[in-house]
Amino acid sequence: MRRREAGIVLAAACGLAAPWLMEVRGEDAQARDRAAYVGTWRVVTIESDGTAQPARERNIVVVNRADGTWTMTIDGREASSGGSTIDPLAMPPEIDIEITAGDGAGSKLLGIYELGADRRRLCFRGAAEWRPREFATSPGSKAVLVTLERE
Repeated sequence: MRRREAGIVLAAACGLAAPWLMEVRGEDAQARDRAAYVGTWRVVTIESDGTAQPARERNIVVVNRADGTWTMTIDGREASSGGSTIDPLAMPPEIDIEITAGDGAGSKLLGIYELGADRRRLCFRGAAEWRPREFATSPGSKAVLVTLERE
């Protein structure tokens, strides 16, 4: 094995990948998370500024598509739609949500996400605020924590 090839193998084994290798890993991670995100999700809990909101009293459903677009309905009425970009390699993984139509059109939300097979969490703030670093809210934080379950 040549010295250069040995260095690449060693770097990959130690997690010190070359920039081109990180691009491939980033693309793979993004494709993996996008695929897991696709589907219909029901909001089960909402917490805002440290106060739980009664999500179960309303039927809030979000449909996520593979291209990052989404639509949210509330009690069967389309409330808003838009797009999102994700960075699954950030710690914690980051999401930017853009609302392009309906309630909140023209708004951008900066957040983090946690993704399981049948459950996911989002914690976000408006673009004028700083991105949350943990899945929590507190009085005055302007943060919203949403838990969704796959339908």
